[in-house]
Amino acid sequence: MKVTQAVQYCLEYHRTNSKKNSICPYEFVLSKFESQFGDRELDSITSDEILSFLNQVTEGTKQSTKRSRYSSLSSFFNFIKNTVDPKLPNPCSTPMLRKLFKPAKIAHWTIPWPRPGYLALCLST
Repeated sequence: MKVTQAVQYCLEYHRTNSKKNSICPYEFVLSKFESQFGDRELDSITSDEILSFLNQVTEGTKQSTKRSRYSSLSSFFNFIKNTVDPKLPNPCSTPMLRKLFKPAKIAHWTIPWPRPGYLALCLST
């Protein structure tokens, strides 16, 4: 299956079954993916090409954005694998790509406890 056909199939499915805010990330990533690999067969795309593409699409972005775009592309390959071609390998599911595009660390904020007498001072005014 050609990339162009697969992208159109996936986007049509999401336009019918998903909410607008869910479709936007797919449309962004898949439109760029289609413009770069549109005339190729899906099974001819390698992990190295995926890495190069994701680096190009995510240059200068935060780790959470990188993860989101990687996740959209990986979901696209899984969708085609589950609905069209069960033998299609997912070039996004390599340990190297999973590690490079891992979820961002959550910044935990510590809230200092009030100093002794702080509550008494607040309540007295």
